Amino acid sequence: MDRTTWLDGLRGIAAAVVAFDHYFMGGVLDVAFRSFWADPPEENRRLIQLPPIRVLFASHAMVSLFFVISGYAISINLLRARNQASRPGNPQGSDFLRRLSSAATRRIFRIYLPVFVIAVLTQILFFCGVYHWHFDDGIVWGRRPWTAPFFHLTYLGRYCLDIMNIIQFHDNPGLNGQLWTMPLEFRGSCVIYLTVLALASWKPTSRRGALIVMMGYWFYYGLWDIVAFLAGLYLAEGKIASPESASSSQADEEVKLLLPLYISHRWTKHFPAVDFSRLRVVFSFVFGLYLICLSDDGHLPPGYQFLRHLQSSRWDDEWSVVHRSWKAVGSVLLVYAIGKSSLLQRPFNSAPVQYLGRISFSLYLIHQAVYRIAREPVRNFIWWLVTREDYATVENASSRVLPFAFSWMVTLLIMGAAVVYLADLFTRFVDVKSVLFAKRFEKLVSR
Repeated sequence: MDRTTWLDGLRGIAAAVVAFDHYFMGGVLDVAFRSFWADPPEENRRLIQLPPIRVLFASHAMVSLFFVISGYAISINLLRARNQASRPGNPQGSDFLRRLSSAATRRIFRIYLPVFVIAVLTQILFFCGVYHWHFDDGIVWGRRPWTAPFFHLTYLGRYCLDIMNIIQFHDNPGLNGQLWTMPLEFRGSCVIYLTVLALASWKPTSRRGALIVMMGYWFYYGLWDIVAFLAGLYLAEGKIASPESASSSQADEEVKLLLPLYISHRWTKHFPAVDFSRLRVVFSFVFGLYLICLSDDGHLPPGYQFLRHLQSSRWDDEWSVVHRSWKAVGSVLLVYAIGKSSLLQRPFNSAPVQYLGRISFSLYLIHQAVYRIAREPVRNFIWWLVTREDYATVENASSRVLPFAFSWMVTLLIMGAAVVYLADLFTRFVDVKSVLFAKRFEKLVSR
C-alpha cells in the first residue's frame, strides 16, 4: 500500500514527545506544563513555557495529532480504491468494498492485540514486585505484589474489557495510563469506515461539503476526537481530489468550500504578485503550532483568551473539552500545512525520524511501563554516584541544582535508549505479528 512517509515521521515525533513528557511528569518539571502567565509569577515566566518551545511539552496535543494522522492514513488508500472502482468500465468495481471490509476487519486486531500484550506483561511484572512506582489511588491499587493472584487476573480482564468499550467509556487508568486513547482510536476508525462507505457515491464537492458539516456539528458538541479523525479524512479527500497535476477548476472547487480560502482566492485577482496559497500554508503552520502549545492551566491564559469568543456554548467551560478541542484544531492546521509544503515535510522524511515512525505505536505503548519499573532505581543510583547520599524527594534533591540536573538528564538518556530498544523489539515480535495475525484471521472468515 502506498505510504505518505512524512505522516509516519510526524507520528514518530508525536510519540517521542509523549514519551519525553511522561518521563518528567510528576513534580520534576511541572513548570514546563504550565503557561507563562500562571501564578505565582516567581515560579513561572520561563522561556520554555512559551511557543514554540512549549511544543516539546505538549503531550496532550499529540493525542489529537495522532487522531488526525490516523484519519488521514487509514482513509487515503480506501479513497484511491473508491475512485478507481467508480471509473466507467472498471472490471474490478467491487475492489473498494473488499478493501473497506478488509480494513475494518483487521483494525481491531491491529489496535488491540499489542495493547493486550502490554497489559498482560505489565500486570505480571507488577504482581512480581518489579514496579518502583507509587500510585495515588489506594482503592483501585489496593492490591500488593505476590498477593491475591485471582484479584489481579479478574482486574486485568475487566481492564481489557473497559478499554474495548467504544460506546460507554470507563475511567480505568490501569497500569498504563496512556492507553485511555485506545477506545477513541477504535471509535474514530469506525467513524471513518462508515463515513467513507456512506459518501462513496457522492460527488466530490458534495462529499467534502458534507465532511465540513459533520466536523462543525461534532466540534459544536466538543467531540474533538471525532473532529480530528474526520479532518484527517477531509485532508485525504483533498489529496485525492487535488493531485499536483489537477486542473485549476478542480482546485477552485476545493478552495470555495471554506470562506477564508475563498476570500484569499478572490484577492489573488487584485494582487497577483502575492502568493496567497503560500501565505495560507504559513498561517496554518504558525497558528496550528500556537494552538498546540496551549498550556494545561485549567483555563485559557493571556494570548489565548480570544478563543473564548469562538468556543461552543455546549462546552460549558469544561477544560478537558476546551483545551483538547482547540488542540485538535491546531493539529488539523499543522497537518494541512505540512502536507502542502515539501520544505516542511523534509525533516519528517529523514531516516532517524522515519525509524521513530516505524516504532511509534510500540513506543507509545511501552514507555510508561519502562519508566515505572526502572526510572526511580536508575535515578537514585546516579544520584548516589554523584553525591554518595540516598535520594530523598524531588523537593529536597532540587535544592542541589547540579547533581539534581545531572542525575535526571543521565537517567533520561538511559531510559530513552531502553525505551527505543524495547519498542523496536516490541514492534518486531508483537506489532508485526499482530498485523500478520489480522491478515490470517481475515482470510479465515472471508468468502
